[in-house]
Amino acid sequence: MKHVIALAAKFILIAVILEIVLNIMTALSFWQILMISLAVTVASYIIGDLIVLPAFGNMIASITDIGLALIIIHLFNWSGYGVIDLVDCVVAAVVTGIGELLFHSFIHAFLFPARRYDS
Repeated sequence: MKHVIALAAKFILIAVILEIVLNIMTALSFWQILMISLAVTVASYIIGDLIVLPAFGNMIASITDIGLALIIIHLFNWSGYGVIDLVDCVVAAVVTGIGELLFHSFIHAFLFPARRYDS
């Protein structure tokens, strides 16, 4: 149940961030940005939060999440979602990474308090 709560919170965080950033910077629709948010959420939760965060700590996990978000958002260019410039991808990924720093604190404090994550 904790993973469902964590995934839902992460999806809401990423969806809000990407809706704001990509809606301002691109011509993507609400649903297109929502699908990108879903892909970023699943990949960054599995790789960044479940694998990298416990092993390497908050900062490395956040950097990993930035890289994953950048790659996934940029990959959506080739899926018929329209043009997402590299600058748009970088800005969206960095803002997502800042949100991830806060999200990792949320995971540590509320969902998995027994785990120890280095800052």
